[in-house]
Amino acid sequence: MKTATVRDLRNEFNRISKWLAAGEVVQVLKRGKPFARVIPEPKSKTFLGACPSPHPLPPDIDEPVNAEWDAGQ
Repeated sequence: MKTATVRDLRNEFNRISKWLAAGEVVQVLKRGKPFARVIPEPKSKTFLGACPSPHPLPPDIDEPVNAEWDAGQ
């Protein structure tokens, strides 16, 4: 866990945001005592939730398909 002061958050947020992007939890100190914790957002899951897909699903995945089928005749 990384630590930063309230002043660091104000003056060096760019550096601290890189820690958060890397998945680090940042403990915020105020006058040398723990004040708060900043945690990164969880990574978004894929459609199936199992693992990241190299092939993202199209936005119209749940739209009906306008296609003629021979099996229905």
